[in-house]
Amino acid sequence: MAGRSRAKRDIPLKTTGPRWGQAGVRRAFGALMRRPDARAAASIARPADQVRIVGGAVRDAFLVRKGGDLDLAVPSGTAGAFAERLAARAGTRVVAVGAAPRRILKVPFHGREIDVWEEEGGPDADLMRRDFTVNALAFALPDGSFTSAPGALADLEARRLTPPRPGVFLEDPLRVLRAARLLAELAGFHVARRAMPELREAANFLRGVKEERRLVELDKILGAPAAGRMRALRFLERTSALAILFQGTTARERRRGVSLVGKMATPSPRVARALLLLPMGPKRAEDFLRRWKTSRTEQRLASRLFALPLRGPRCPPTRWDVAELLRLSSPFEEESLLFLFAAGDSRARALARAAQSVLRRPAALHRILKPVRPLPLAEISSLLDLNEGPDLGRALSAFDLALASGAIRGPGAARAWLKDRRALGNPPSGC
Repeated sequence: MAGRSRAKRDIPLKTTGPRWGQAGVRRAFGALMRRPDARAAASIARPADQVRIVGGAVRDAFLVRKGGDLDLAVPSGTAGAFAERLAARAGTRVVAVGAAPRRILKVPFHGREIDVWEEEGGPDADLMRRDFTVNALAFALPDGSFTSAPGALADLEARRLTPPRPGVFLEDPLRVLRAARLLAELAGFHVARRAMPELREAANFLRGVKEERRLVELDKILGAPAAGRMRALRFLERTSALAILFQGTTARERRRGVSLVGKMATPSPRVARALLLLPMGPKRAEDFLRRWKTSRTEQRLASRLFALPLRGPRCPPTRWDVAELLRLSSPFEEESLLFLFAAGDSRARALARAAQSVLRRPAALHRILKPVRPLPLAEISSLLDLNEGPDLGRALSAFDLALASGAIRGPGAARAWLKDRRALGNPPSGC
């Protein structure tokens, strides 16, 4: 590509650091151009368009790490036309999010998204509006000219999160959560000491940020690997951001929740959120989830998780116990086991391991969740002496659990169970 060869010969630099001179900048631009989405953008960009790749994708190219979605900044009044050309190149459609002047045009591209937005006040002003200097980096397309905020590459080398100017956190308090998210995602990074007072002040205004925006950032934090996840949550506690988000909770409750999240073996934002809220009790936790405008599915999941048996007698789990757990947790079996492993006692973890072995056998799981009744409904109802209604529903649920656990096998055993137990659903005697 012609633009790429020009970039290799001559890259004007506004800022360089001891680690990244011209050769390092060339390598970073070369890494970006190996991305199909960046190549597509470069192929339709003309020098007069003044299109620039900015932010996290550029940062990650310098750090030689896999980048996320591509962010493109264009001059005022040109975003629509460029996004349409890019969408035509990708064979997709432009999706507009938000309103001017902060409207973002999203272009789906091979499983990712390219975000296009218009600069306010020109390229230099756009860089200085960013949250941290390590995100205030830009490559122009197609020639690869590089610009950055003052000190950006030095901060990148030092793994230091520094605001480009005072006031950026107060302008958008959500950046407190973004700081935590970068700590979760970027191993070895730290927040500059001089940034902490403003971050603490901005945390006081987090309640004024729309719930949907907060959830997006929190999901990224809770979905990070364990070490980064814990670093981010502890940072949020130090800045008082957790106390603001979990208004009315005690420091002890928050510490307990963070500790539980640290025990998760596999990242899962929805399970992690339930673990954070568990020390507050089910009712308060569910109130938080409603106030945060989480999805109905997540609220339903949390209700199932809070009903799980986290403590139990010191004896091995039985087939009845396993069947009861899987039926109680369906259709959230995987999330429920993750929750039990993190929050349960040794007996709960043993129960989770036993249920985990069933999940590896789909046919066995199907038999537990949808047992075949050996008797017609009319006969079952007659044996129980119950008509249609809640009592019969509860009795049928207990009967199905007995079938699922293997306590009942065949019509004769079913009739005997229904006559003797009267659908109380008591498990076979154990420890």
